Amino acid sequence: MKAEVYSITYRIPLTDAQQAKLDRKWPDGDPFISYEKIDSLLEPLQVDNIYWSDHTGQYFYFTVYGDDVEGTVAEVVERLEGKLGKA
Repeated sequence: MKAEVYSITYRIPLTDAQQAKLDRKWPDGDPFISYEKIDSLLEPLQVDNIYWSDHTGQYFYFTVYGDDVEGTVAEVVERLEGKLGKA
């Protein structure tokens, strides 16, 4: 029997500008960039447990599943940089 890595949780440090984009709110208090928007941005990648908060430091957390973890992480970073700007 051999165990294999199936999922890994990552965190990406965010710049002040990236964190500010994630923290922006509409006048009614709803987030400008919601978790649903980020979920749809990352579809159909095997990514889950997406989280960011200024309470946990300036990090974006996510868990990657599947066989191509490195490729998925690279794609997540590329898509996030397209949405939030490069570091």
